[in-house]
Amino acid sequence: MDKRSLTFLKALVACPSPSGFEQDGQRLMARYLREAGVESAFDVHGNLHAVLNEGAPVKVMLEAHCDEIGFLVSHIDDWGRVWLIPNGGVTVPTVAAERVVIQGRKGPVNGVFGVRPPHLMSSSDREKVAPKDLAEAPVDIGARSKEEAEELVALGAPAVVDAGWVQLAGSRVACRGFDNRIGAFIITEVMRRLAEEPLAPLNVALHLVGSVQEELGLVGAQTAVQLVKPDIGICLDVGFATDMHPQDCRKMGDVRLGGGPIIGTGPLYNPKLRQMLLDTAKLEEIGCQYQVRARASGNNAYSMRLNGGATAVALVGIPLRYMHSPVETLDLEDVEKIIRLLHAFLGALPENPDLAPEV
Repeated sequence: MDKRSLTFLKALVACPSPSGFEQDGQRLMARYLREAGVESAFDVHGNLHAVLNEGAPVKVMLEAHCDEIGFLVSHIDDWGRVWLIPNGGVTVPTVAAERVVIQGRKGPVNGVFGVRPPHLMSSSDREKVAPKDLAEAPVDIGARSKEEAEELVALGAPAVVDAGWVQLAGSRVACRGFDNRIGAFIITEVMRRLAEEPLAPLNVALHLVGSVQEELGLVGAQTAVQLVKPDIGICLDVGFATDMHPQDCRKMGDVRLGGGPIIGTGPLYNPKLRQMLLDTAKLEEIGCQYQVRARASGNNAYSMRLNGGATAVALVGIPLRYMHSPVETLDLEDVEKIIRLLHAFLGALPENPDLAPEV
């Protein structure tokens, strides 16, 4: 990955984007696209939308959700402690002794999920350090009173765990919020490369959608697909890597960091579109991995198929360890492989692909 792309990725994941508060990160995406000559705009729901080759008869919606899991301020008590509720699927025990950053009235407000010293705990207390519910985990922002805390933060303010980019061995990286800013990065990078480095003139209208509030029930994509009305929908989202906990292979398949893109497999996904992606991967000498679903699963390919009318959908996943934790981990080589795959696939997509079953 070149320096320009990596700088953009680091800036994107550093920007807090909890569900319902995605716009700061999306504005970074918009600026990056504008540098490539591609304009974008928000719809009324907050989805970011850009298009290349508008007017072509076949529309492709390249989608990734921009939100991450986080918290909302729900209560401030008389001692100035701040209490939070989950905003998305938070794994509550992971917050013990973590830092948190709250969107304050005048800027970011830092806090900590404090824990009692072991010296003051009984043996049974030590077994309860990791809270089961956020109602057991107040945040200390340093305020001395309720009034002082209320001057800093408001009820309903969003917050995220303050866990940034950590370079691991080789091309592996850990960071909060890769689910799913890494998908948002990929669709933006693919659009930029198609604008600046086209392999051939596009035959289709390519609609980028950076959607909102996926973590709250696939919300943004359901509204965006009704506006775009795509013929083809390609969802970019993280997928479960099972290489650190091999017992999960029995449920999720054998998926490894560095093994390449995950191609969604099952009745939800259009078999011809899926095969076209696999054929492109073979031409590009990119290995693929597979995760099988018999029923609809929690990604926006489901939203696009059910709400888009006659939309053929595919899912391309990014292998990710430790999903919904402050230390989500991926391999940047997988990210680059997926960008190359989509760049080649979209650049060669015919003007009117036949994706219906044969009679």
